[in-house]
Amino acid sequence: MASTIALGASAIVIFYLIKSYLALSQNLKVARSSGLPVLVTPWNVYAVPWLASYMIFLPLLRKLPSVCQGLWLELLDPEWAYRIGYEPFARLGSDVFLTASSTSIKAFVANAEVITQITTRRNDFPKPLELYKNLNIYGKNLVAAEGQTWRMHRKLTAPSFGERNNELVFAESLHHAQSLLTLWTGSDGRGNMTVNNPAHDTMRFALYVISRAGFDVRVVWPHEEGKARSGSTSATQSNFVGATPPPGHKMNYRQAISTLLENIMWTQIAPAKYLMRSPFKVHREVGLAVMEWGKYMEEIYENKKTELASGQTAEGMDLFGALIKGSGILDKDSATGERKTNFERSDLLGNAFVIMLAGHETTANTLHFSLVFLALNWASQKRLQEDIDSSLQGRPVEQWKYEEDFPRLFNGMAAAVMNETLRMLQPIINIPKSTAPNSPQPFTMDSKTYTMPPDTSVFLCCAVHKNPRYWPGPVKGKDGHEKPDPQRFRPERWLAEDKPSDTFEDINYDDEDLRGPSGADTSASLFRPVKGSYVPFSDGYRSCIGRRFAQVEILAVFAVIFQKYSVELAVDEFASDEEIDRMPKGGKERKEVWQKAADRADKLLSKGLGSIITLQLRGSTIPIRMVPRGEERFVFD
Repeated sequence: MASTIALGASAIVIFYLIKSYLALSQNLKVARSSGLPVLVTPWNVYAVPWLASYMIFLPLLRKLPSVCQGLWLELLDPEWAYRIGYEPFARLGSDVFLTASSTSIKAFVANAEVITQITTRRNDFPKPLELYKNLNIYGKNLVAAEGQTWRMHRKLTAPSFGERNNELVFAESLHHAQSLLTLWTGSDGRGNMTVNNPAHDTMRFALYVISRAGFDVRVVWPHEEGKARSGSTSATQSNFVGATPPPGHKMNYRQAISTLLENIMWTQIAPAKYLMRSPFKVHREVGLAVMEWGKYMEEIYENKKTELASGQTAEGMDLFGALIKGSGILDKDSATGERKTNFERSDLLGNAFVIMLAGHETTANTLHFSLVFLALNWASQKRLQEDIDSSLQGRPVEQWKYEEDFPRLFNGMAAAVMNETLRMLQPIINIPKSTAPNSPQPFTMDSKTYTMPPDTSVFLCCAVHKNPRYWPGPVKGKDGHEKPDPQRFRPERWLAEDKPSDTFEDINYDDEDLRGPSGADTSASLFRPVKGSYVPFSDGYRSCIGRRFAQVEILAVFAVIFQKYSVELAVDEFASDEEIDRMPKGGKERKEVWQKAADRADKLLSKGLGSIITLQLRGSTIPIRMVPRGEERFVFD
């Protein structure tokens, strides 16, 4: 009996191996027909089993004899594009290469010319919707749609992101930036308080801004309960802003949305009703948050319907109200009494959710990483402060105006810092596209024609941001050693006067209602990268609809913080405040302590990030401090 079972098991294994070999051979043949370099990987690196276990097995595989190792092993790390950047492309001698396994063919693109072709040929390179189907938690939406369905959702959401709406975003960002700064510097504003987890706080900042701009809900920060600055919140929504859950709820609004968005990965594994039955507390909390925030959205939806039906209009930007109004869901045929629209309530809730999701993580991460980079680079931080001083002329925040002050920030060092942070750490390290089965797609690169195989997962790789073809070559550091310049955080590169000769061309939309925010990703007054070489917001028709929204938020925070404060690395792990005070300013001892904190931060930035939806620190933090300008502890010649 045992021998029969063993024989059967062996037959199954042999059958599987033969089948896998034949499938790999076929995929390898198809991949090689492209004319591009091809690497073989033993399995699909982005399959769920490997994503769930690679942190266990990859270190073991790296212990193989050196003769068995190679570039294929590096590419088994799903985060390789962030960790080693352009290196695989350089080693293969091509800005586009393919990988083939028994189950898939994948293409990685770090060439601006090819990226531009892919993003402008949206029908030839559609979005792989199977990766996004789990985002339909509350209903169909812009992110998880293609073709005519995408056009319908894009036309619904695009008007909410026009230039006329950014004034409220600017004002709301200033409001919450001041609250964030108070949290970090204390009520007396003296600062020098260690912020152990700045990423958590920037996440809350972005959530609160999108809550106001998206749903007309002014959320109160926990440290300002009972003494919040005045702000317009409709009476029907006033019970959403505090710490006490309103009747019918088990979580307050703030807790529900924070828990949901900060643990969104669990919703991609199982529906809320199953999460709530899990033996693990975190699963149950996320499941409850899904249900709770769904209730809040239903209540906001009913409130907005009532307001719009009575002729009331929200102040400035109110995405949810605009979605309801633009959908025509309130309009009825005078003869039949039936609705005139194809949109359902779930479509509005679905779009509201993904706007909230997409509108907070990328902004929060960019703010967080910018602060850390500036803490590591005092010269850049000082130049930012000088530029803000010149732009704002010492005026108090209450006097700042979007139409006057945002353009100044967008044309100067503040935007340079933002752009450089997004270049260094792009939120989505591989923007997914695809080719359809039985539909190979030709493309050109360097005057040669290649073929993207059918049924291929195509990734616009963040390594294009480190491609020396588009970014300057090596430079000498202070130690005299050359360091590849694309690997350095150097926002001053965006202030260069020698701008490329090619000019920006906006997308030629076939339907003006699809537009959303128009214009280039970067200011015409700054360095203008070759089109396709800088894609933190993607590019083409499927580029980020909330791009300008995020830019306004980020620059507003920079202005609030750096008008009066500097950011430093916290060194509590290496020396106490008393010990630092006894060390001479600018001396060797202080520099050694700071260098320990800097080395730790550099290591985490280069190796310690991970992606679930966006790239961010996982399991570690880089503590910082805000100190009044002129009281910096770590300034060295």
